[in-house]
Amino acid sequence: MMTTASVSVLVACMLIIGTAFLFAQNVSAFMAKIEQQNEIVAFIDEKVPEEEYQSLKARIEALDSVAEIRFVTKDQALLDYRAQLGEDGAYLDAFSGEENPLRNSFVITISDLDNFKKVSETVSGMEEIDHVRDTQDIVNVLLSLRNVVQILGIWIMIILGVVSLFIISNTIKIAMHNRRHEISIMKYIGATNRFIRWPFVLEGLFIGILSAAVCFGLQWYIYTYVMGRLFAALNFVSLVPFSQLYPGIAAIFVGIGVIVGGFGSAASIRKYLDA
Repeated sequence: MMTTASVSVLVACMLIIGTAFLFAQNVSAFMAKIEQQNEIVAFIDEKVPEEEYQSLKARIEALDSVAEIRFVTKDQALLDYRAQLGEDGAYLDAFSGEENPLRNSFVITISDLDNFKKVSETVSGMEEIDHVRDTQDIVNVLLSLRNVVQILGIWIMIILGVVSLFIISNTIKIAMHNRRHEISIMKYIGATNRFIRWPFVLEGLFIGILSAAVCFGLQWYIYTYVMGRLFAALNFVSLVPFSQLYPGIAAIFVGIGVIVGGFGSAASIRKYLDA
């Protein structure tokens, strides 16, 4: 009965911690995806000959955190603006050809928001670049949001971990208390402390690993089939595949199972061995 209770408590606590871990990983992945959509548009000075475009592109590509760079002609930029305006885009027909006031440009995608400002300033300082257009205000908001999510995720994991360990520790103590007579009998007939301790430690390890295996299966099912189907209806949000996350979640569950099951049992039985 107590073994079943211990497994149930362990599984419940692991599920809470595992869910918090998966949530944090998905938030981080979502933020990373948003980061990759932040772009800097560098407008090329009209005096720069087209023969120098490739060397300019290579210099920009060599900068840290530049994930992608795309050349956009002024004619293509005009077409893009026309498409954005829809029916009103016909008003831009007067600016086609030689009357096009736009400039050729490079659209630069940044992979790391921490270097966004540095890349923007570096590109803006190049002689061949007339000016740049970036989304620094949006980047600042994203950086603040990412920091808040990371700090909040760490604290949630710590709080849940402490609460779980407290609950599990009390469960193990109750189990040991119920078996105190068995321990007393073993000591009475001359069994050494090591002889008495190891069966309980091994039993604790078995309970911990069994709980980890059960919890891993439940977490996989809930994440893949329950949450997966729920988020499938949201086109703008997608879950990170469980196949990419299972090494981390498995390590967490096994670690909790071994520490709580093995070391928790050894620590809890010490009281009765010293009595």
